[in-house]
Amino acid sequence: MREIDNNINNLNFKGIQKPVQAEIVPDETTAPAQKESKEIKDLANVPEATLGKSQISSDSIESDMKFLEKNPKLAMAINQAIDNYAETHTEDETMKMLEKCHQEFVAKK
Repeated sequence: MREIDNNINNLNFKGIQKPVQAEIVPDETTAPAQKESKEIKDLANVPEATLGKSQISSDSIESDMKFLEKNPKLAMAINQAIDNYAETHTEDETMKMLEKCHQEFVAKK
């Protein structure tokens, strides 16, 4: 096996290349401009708001709430089951279980 010489005097520091550093001249145009804070009053023209609206169906929420109002014992049982599951599992596992429950709930409608 080859021996490693740890003697610092034998190192050739002149042979080590140094990276070339370009001089950076600060431009007035690159100075951080103060951004104006704008208050959005109308969300109709904001694409992010449109994306969020497309992910939620108001008919689905209303029908789900009506179903749960008609079956309060089922709603209480679902909440209790979720609480019991959440006590012994991680948040990610609980969210996956909620997704499965939602799929089952939608399938039984």
